[in-house]
Amino acid sequence: MSGEPVRHVARVILLDRAGNVLLVRYEDSEPMDPRGEGPVGYWVPPGGALEEGEDHRPAAIRELKEETGLTVELGPWLWERETRLRFMGELFSQRERFYLAKLESLAPPVSNQSPEAIREHRWWSLRELQLASATFFPEGFVKLVTPIIRGQLPSAPMRV
Repeated sequence: MSGEPVRHVARVILLDRAGNVLLVRYEDSEPMDPRGEGPVGYWVPPGGALEEGEDHRPAAIRELKEETGLTVELGPWLWERETRLRFMGELFSQRERFYLAKLESLAPPVSNQSPEAIREHRWWSLRELQLASATFFPEGFVKLVTPIIRGQLPSAPMRV
């Protein structure tokens, strides 16, 4: 992707005992799309940028703790994607890795402990995701997460 700075990101697909997935909602003041189009409100799996010298797995655990207060053991690396976006007024090439984590509890309470502008946390059932008119990232999220919720994991990380 062109000469933009690269932002490396780790995200967690967090499932509770019933297969509900935790997402966080952001509302940006400007669209993330580099063309200046698209939604300003959207739902994404918890996660964020790697810190200097940090690898993806520790970053995913740290970001989840900061954004939810939960400490988990990460499962497999599920997906990776590369996209261009506008973040804090700058164009970036963002490279993301998504990891799976499962909880034994049912929709535990969560709270943002980071400086991130998270507007809301929500545990979504598969049915709620399928019926929602909300915007989810990555693109095609509901289709991507459906087999994961049903226990069908990819044999190797997929590029999405």
